Amino acid sequence: MSEFWQDVWDPETGIRDFEVDPIELAVAESARIRAEWALDQEMLAGSEALQTFGEQLAREWAIETGIIENLYYIERGVTMTLIEQGFQAAHLVHGSTDRDPAYVLALLEDQKSALEGLFAFVKQDRDLSVSYIKELHAAMTRSQPTTEAFSPSGDRLEVPLLRGEWKQLPNYPQRDGVQYRYCPPEQTASEMDRLIEIHAEHRAKGIAPEVQAAWLHHRFTQIHPFQDGNGRVARALASLVLIRGGMFPMVVPRDEKPVYLKALELADRGDLAPLVLLISRRQEVAYQWSQRVGNPRS
Repeated sequence: MSEFWQDVWDPETGIRDFEVDPIELAVAESARIRAEWALDQEMLAGSEALQTFGEQLAREWAIETGIIENLYYIERGVTMTLIEQGFQAAHLVHGSTDRDPAYVLALLEDQKSALEGLFAFVKQDRDLSVSYIKELHAAMTRSQPTTEAFSPSGDRLEVPLLRGEWKQLPNYPQRDGVQYRYCPPEQTASEMDRLIEIHAEHRAKGIAPEVQAAWLHHRFTQIHPFQDGNGRVARALASLVLIRGGMFPMVVPRDEKPVYLKALELADRGDLAPLVLLISRRQEVAYQWSQRVGNPRS
């Protein structure tokens, strides 16, 4: 076991509410985009352009959320084809990905289906619950049979993936000789209950969606409640908050992985602002894409 470790989850306090006034974290540009996107959706309602944009954004979300977790790699040119034309086996040939194409396609479909489920969840105006988070995890990992684990001595092991169940063993990854410690299994259930309770308070207070999303994403990753799939579920939960707030799902493309990881590290130290700004910037990128597809107010 590594001699050096870093507590991502604080064993003395557990997850905490905002360290600063969340009003100070809100991004004015996000509010403007939210208002303009609402108008655009009214003008594009029922149009082929709006449907095309939604489908392509969902495919990008499904592809990139797995790439930044190293579940698979897909060449950039093939990625664009999959986004534009759909998840078809003919597009994902051997050599364009580092895993079995059939397996990759199954993962992509699971992830896209999970995003569609988020939209349905928001439409039904359901409250977030631990049971739904477990359902979401099971849906996103439906085609993933195993995951990586570590023995007490630090050796890598391949073990069956527990879908929709809290972790039963510590999931402390090691990077560059440092062990990163999340919430231990025996406290995971109670911490997830706290996560849901605090998030409900944020909704009731009307905190800006990009700020809510950043907090929920980060605190969820501090707990790391599942054996694997935590990053994918964290981005799905952030997307749920953003969708509920009339915004776009949270897409983190492969090129922005270093910036994304740095923002999470800063959030570990109490500075959530970089993650809020990243989410806001990605909202602007999605909105600009929507304008290229429909440009309803030109």
